[in-house]
Amino acid sequence: MKKHRIYLTIVASLLLLMLASTTTAQQATEVAVVVNPDNPVSSISTDELRRIFAGDKQSWSGNMPVFPVIRAPQAAERQFLLGRILKMTEQEYKQYWVRKVYSGEALHEPVAVFSNGMQLEAIRAKKGGIALISLQDVHSGVKIIKVDGYAPGSPGYPLK
Repeated sequence: MKKHRIYLTIVASLLLLMLASTTTAQQATEVAVVVNPDNPVSSISTDELRRIFAGDKQSWSGNMPVFPVIRAPQAAERQFLLGRILKMTEQEYKQYWVRKVYSGEALHEPVAVFSNGMQLEAIRAKKGGIALISLQDVHSGVKIIKVDGYAPGSPGYPLK
């Protein structure tokens, strides 16, 4: 009987540990869309987000230039942007931007930085700035906007 209780306690502990690690992994993969606090935008559609990071939408309302900031290659947020938003591989993304700049459709590809801290600083510095950042890494000085009407952490949020 005593062995049975110990066995049940171990199984229950393992199940709780697995549940906690799954919840933590889900939180870590949730990505927030952040903009400069002076940007009047409070919500964006996934299609508009795709058009911004593809260089097809180059200004916010009021002719404020859009300033997309992305992470450098290999970063989780960049992989999320390429795979889920733009539906491109790294190679396709590079070729896309070479064509876009060479044809004169864009002056340059989005600015790429090495850390989420650098992304946050760039967004704070540029009124038209926008970036995708792991929700857990968002700090004060930027504004989180809704995507397709959903805030990060809510059911239905599309950037998980």
